[in-house]
Amino acid sequence: MSFTSIVKNEVSKLQLQDIENISELSALIRNIGTINETIKITSENASVTRRVFNLIKDKYNVTPNIIVRRGFNFNKNYIYILEITHKIEQIIEDLSLESNIPKQYIYDDQDLTASYLRGVFLGVGSINDPKKSRYHLEFLVNNLEYAKFISNLLNKFDLNSKVIKRETKYMIYIK
Repeated sequence: MSFTSIVKNEVSKLQLQDIENISELSALIRNIGTINETIKITSENASVTRRVFNLIKDKYNVTPNIIVRRGFNFNKNYIYILEITHKIEQIIEDLSLESNIPKQYIYDDQDLTASYLRGVFLGVGSINDPKKSRYHLEFLVNNLEYAKFISNLLNKFDLNSKVIKRETKYMIYIK
């Protein structure tokens, strides 16, 4: 198990207040979800999937459908897909998923900002073991405007993050 998976498993077990759960869930769906007639959330991490499942079920009284697939190239990993078919409009509005950047109430104070960043990490983050060389934290996102937004949130905590273009994605990097 990778160091990132270990950290994500631990972070997924945190107990938060309802408003912090909304911020975290907003980041998770924004980063690993797709919205059409349904909301589909895709993750390779069972703990992250379980967390999203429980947050959706508790907050919206909706039980997402669960689909489990084998990873690409027949590797040992599984891909977990949660499909939400009810209360789509309410979820989109509550979690401020209408545009690239969430509304201010999602990250309005330091605790909500930390919750939002926790959701970004659970969705698209990676961290190296601090005992090894080249220790760093990174996030990989699809949109430059959003990458700059995440970098600014991280820098509120004096983390000196940078946005780097990497092929067709943008990496927010903290060394």
